[in-house]
Amino acid sequence: MTDPTPPSDLPVIETTLLRGRVKLLQPKVGFHAAIDTVFLAAAVPVKDRWQVLDIGCGVGSAGLCVTLKNKNISLTGIDIQRDLIDIALQNAGLNGVSGRCRFFQGSIASEKMIENNYFNSALMNPPYQEGGTHIPSPKSITAMSHGEDASGVTLEKWIKYAHSKIKNGSYLTMIHRADRLDDVLIALGKKRWFGSFVVYPLYPHAGEDARRVIIQARKERYAPLKLKAGMILHQKNGKYTPEAEAVLSDAAVIDMG
Repeated sequence: MTDPTPPSDLPVIETTLLRGRVKLLQPKVGFHAAIDTVFLAAAVPVKDRWQVLDIGCGVGSAGLCVTLKNKNISLTGIDIQRDLIDIALQNAGLNGVSGRCRFFQGSIASEKMIENNYFNSALMNPPYQEGGTHIPSPKSITAMSHGEDASGVTLEKWIKYAHSKIKNGSYLTMIHRADRLDDVLIALGKKRWFGSFVVYPLYPHAGEDARRVIIQARKERYAPLKLKAGMILHQKNGKYTPEAEAVLSDAAVIDMG
């Protein structure tokens, strides 16, 4: 675990999620937790005494939302960026959950600190841009979160890492671009690492194509793919639908069963 003292050269802003229930310090520049973070957390299954792993945790935003779902779970997070891990440790303290949170700095391509075959549930929000398909941001903190190029870690490596860390039958939940769903399912099914896929589309408005999908899979469990009806996020007037507002403000759970 890293030293909780934050770096003095990284300006931060104070934000909240879930109507103030989760307090967050976030870098002024770079990826900021938003609705994708909350929807991902809403779909993560947890039970008493479960160990939960947040892969690419950033400042801990999604994992800390998950800790609200059950007071008896423990959270471990890993991220390649030391600055973000320092902030995640602070955020755990701000939310009163330091005693059940661990955060590690390291690359998922090489880290050996975190236990294998240990976790009951894992979550991740990997970079949405496939390597070689976009121009990376000149700011490294932004490039790391948006595209695979900056870290050199492909989507398949993210999924392979999750497979190594969770127990057989345990759950991996992730959010990704809808137009990369085929890439996600291919990577999940490679070498039969995962099965029992559940896909939950998020539609911007009624009648529009989904832009995001939540995907859940189980390690070495195999059942027919289940395509859920999903959720429409916005009404015609631009406001969130009641279903979306319940997730974003009231921490409603997304049923992936």
